[in-house]
Amino acid sequence: MYLSEIIKVVNGKYNLKDDVKIKEIKTDTRKITKGDIFIALNGKNYDGHDYVNEAIKKGAIACISEQEINGNCIVVDSTYKSLFDLGKYIRNKYNIPLIAITGSNGKTTTKELLSHILSSKYNVLKNPDSQNNIIGVSDTLFKLNQNHEIIVMELGTNHLGEISELSNMCNPDVGIITNIGSSHLEYFKKRKNIFKEKLSIRDGMNNNNLIINGDDKYLKKLKYYKCGSNKNNDLRAYNIKEELDKVTFNIYLDREYKIVFNNPGKHFINDILLAIKVSLYYKVKITKIIKKVKTFKMTDKRMNIIEYNGNIIINDCYNASYESIKCGFEYLKLVKDNKVIIIGDILELGKHSKKTHKRINKLLKKISNKKVYTVGKYSKYIKGKHFKDSVELIDFFKDNKIDNSYIYVKGSRRMNLDEIVNFLTH
Repeated sequence: MYLSEIIKVVNGKYNLKDDVKIKEIKTDTRKITKGDIFIALNGKNYDGHDYVNEAIKKGAIACISEQEINGNCIVVDSTYKSLFDLGKYIRNKYNIPLIAITGSNGKTTTKELLSHILSSKYNVLKNPDSQNNIIGVSDTLFKLNQNHEIIVMELGTNHLGEISELSNMCNPDVGIITNIGSSHLEYFKKRKNIFKEKLSIRDGMNNNNLIINGDDKYLKKLKYYKCGSNKNNDLRAYNIKEELDKVTFNIYLDREYKIVFNNPGKHFINDILLAIKVSLYYKVKITKIIKKVKTFKMTDKRMNIIEYNGNIIINDCYNASYESIKCGFEYLKLVKDNKVIIIGDILELGKHSKKTHKRINKLLKKISNKKVYTVGKYSKYIKGKHFKDSVELIDFFKDNKIDNSYIYVKGSRRMNLDEIVNFLTH
């Protein structure tokens, strides 16, 4: 893009002397290189306008700003609106398919698996990790170029209206909803609001091509293409077999096919089916899909199995919800050996926090041969030995060694349970 083009898109005020080609658009001064443009955003704990001069010193050609800080500022009414406008403009400039994925759980796994499969046929652009808010989505779109052939985009939310905004920026050709859970209930108040929010992925779609989890309590009532293990689904998994290190099942297309997923947890089956369906839609051969599913490895801190010093650690501490904890406990029922369960708080539940954590006790009753350690403010409502934080639990483990056990670690990201995993594996 050229500087004049950017000024026009954001409707900015700027004294353009020489038109130049822009290298990249960035929102983080730490990543600025010569020839970039910097967008000064305001966050809860920072003001991007404080870094405008730093961006120019690092080689930024100009900064999009809400105030005139120096002669290099393109002044706009709202830098967030500029972020949206530029993301939408670049997305529509490159007329290639975009698949958008939302849901309470499984978004990242579905995105990563689908990208892994599609990469056998296309040059895929995807958002890294779980960078799924307006900054992460727009930053990903800013990387779009003529070499890309398809986009797989994860859309996240923690307040009403966010998915609609992201959908209108991305204009998806295909939408996926993985499920409707209880994540972020603190902000949404009721699960019906979460359902409404996820369904707003349709707002910016180019058509009505939505693919959903047909096993979900809310989604199964909708008249869209459904994937799942129940009989009402269009693409159905059956003959499901779960082992400690893999899951296998069958699907029927023109004939029966066996799917092997070399990762633990049958709760990933619906994510796999959604990825298979979209891959078929984009003309990837089923034989290639099966191979790619088989070679897929889960992303960091999601049911990662680590063997160390006589123990098997299951690192599932990327994030947590009641539903994902329930899925993890289902897996633990397969384990006959001694089990150590480490649970951190599920955050962003608001007034539902105490009740939700108490519900976990009912799930724990169904697991045998276990010791339970809890970490955080709300996990004290779960029956087990309680610690205020991960540091306190690590100190306990220094004097109380764990031997010959399966150790399952689960909690919200901000609980820093990865520190416990690091201790147990070093």
